[in-house]
Amino acid sequence: MTSGLLRIVDQGMLSHDTSRGAYMPSITSLDDGTWIACQHVGRELASADNRIEVLRSRDGKEWQNQGCVHAIDDSWAYRGPDIEPLPDGRLVMTVTRFEVTDAALFDPDSEGLQRPEMLLFWSTDRGASWSPPQIVPVDLPPEKYTWNKAGRLIQCSQSRWLYPFETWKPDAYDGPPDQKAAAVVSSDQGKTWGELTVMADDSDGKLLWWDQMNAQLPDGRLFVMLWTHRYGTKEDLDVHGITSDDGGRTWSEPQPTNLPGQVCCPIALPDGRLAAIYNHRAAPQGIRVALSEDLSSFDREREVVVFDAGAEATFGQTDHENFLAEHMLIAFGKPQGICLADGTLLTFFWCTSQGVTHTRWVRLSVD
Repeated sequence: MTSGLLRIVDQGMLSHDTSRGAYMPSITSLDDGTWIACQHVGRELASADNRIEVLRSRDGKEWQNQGCVHAIDDSWAYRGPDIEPLPDGRLVMTVTRFEVTDAALFDPDSEGLQRPEMLLFWSTDRGASWSPPQIVPVDLPPEKYTWNKAGRLIQCSQSRWLYPFETWKPDAYDGPPDQKAAAVVSSDQGKTWGELTVMADDSDGKLLWWDQMNAQLPDGRLFVMLWTHRYGTKEDLDVHGITSDDGGRTWSEPQPTNLPGQVCCPIALPDGRLAAIYNHRAAPQGIRVALSEDLSSFDREREVVVFDAGAEATFGQTDHENFLAEHMLIAFGKPQGICLADGTLLTFFWCTSQGVTHTRWVRLSVD
């Protein structure tokens, strides 16, 4: 395979209050060359005090932290934000919040997840201020399903937006989760949402399609990569991919790639190649970037490690057998990336080093 060569050319950290952890960063390059970023911060990855903050930078080296973008409400924990620029100059941020109760966000005994809401925040002043949250409805029975955003908002056209999400089950549901990767659709630029499109769903319930991450390819197709896990075990399959050539109305059957990862984000390159940044959770653990010419076979021999977790891959061991209970103790993750105007890749993720959980970015050249 001659997919090309990746080289790290620059890297840095996003600023934050080091008394709390910073998680799940997302960086957007604006048309004036500046960067706007968002992340959630809190005592732990899934603690009740998780809040969303926005940061700005001209060069990625020095960041202005604008603080929390929403009213502090102790009844909700906010997680996993992304910011997207719109053609009319506005910005929109997608976020999931979970109801705070006496129970943990995830109960490893029942496998239940707290009640969620998927949100939109809008900005008309390039992110200096943000609207109150707009709730995006999902037409699924809440007694059987929970849901949370997974992947960035997809603007297929002016008249078709997709808000991707994944399903799980609430604490009170007595049965296995009906897990699927899906999206809700808006035909009026986010004012209302209705149609639901299922992207990946194993009717037997044996395979779980987690943390879908998407890219729009130069030929107009949508491409999504899925962390693929065997339910009831600790076994991850290779990352799978799906495509749509009709604006997300229909999707191909998931096909395996050769990436042995978990969360994996595709980054479309202008020449038709694809980069993928992914969590590698087998020793040596870390975050890697690889290139492909065909959406499935990635050049593993020349992939680049952008973060080496070393001995700080987890925060310890859980006393539960449930795989998700273990996953709540991870110490790095949620890698994403974008292709900048100069052709370099800007990747970003959260990690832990010398006991400090923070967010980083790494820029790579592509030959």
